[in-house]
Amino acid sequence: MPLAMARPRVLALLALPLLAGCAAFRHGSRPPFKKLSPPIAYEMTRDSPEMLVLDLRSAQEYNGETGHLRGAQNIPLERLPYRLLEISPYREQTVLVYCRADGCGEKGMAILLASGFQDAVLMDGGIDAWIRGGFKTVLPDELANRPPQPADGRGPMMPRRPGEAEVTPKQEVPVEPPPPKSP
Repeated sequence: MPLAMARPRVLALLALPLLAGCAAFRHGSRPPFKKLSPPIAYEMTRDSPEMLVLDLRSAQEYNGETGHLRGAQNIPLERLPYRLLEISPYREQTVLVYCRADGCGEKGMAILLASGFQDAVLMDGGIDAWIRGGFKTVLPDELANRPPQPADGRGPMMPRRPGEAEVTPKQEVPVEPPPPKSP
């Protein structure tokens, strides 16, 4: 075979691994986790009310004017690594994660994936996209007559296990003051 005809074939064989490598660069920009839109997140929470929903915002934002998703547990992003043991029973299940519209959700997903939560999904756009989509949020705790979570995010979460009913604490409020003691 003449050298002039062999040269294009050799160059093609050498370029093949380089071209295959380009495909890896195209897919390298995708996050290593699933993102879903607020309407899909709504359907998931409606169809699986026992699913763990994590709100990674601060306690002030969770209890703030935007409220939070129904059934969401508040673990601020900076506290997440220290509270993974609490949510470890959900490691093999789908966990819905949301934050604000900034990058805090992606940081939380990186922590969860590194800790074995392979089925965690991030709601794209966070609470802002949820509200823009017309979905309702739960009012802040003080407006719903419940004690607020501690501001530092260290309060007990006590997540429900799949199939467990939600237990809401009851507060006894006296209807009328007790009668005065007689002397």
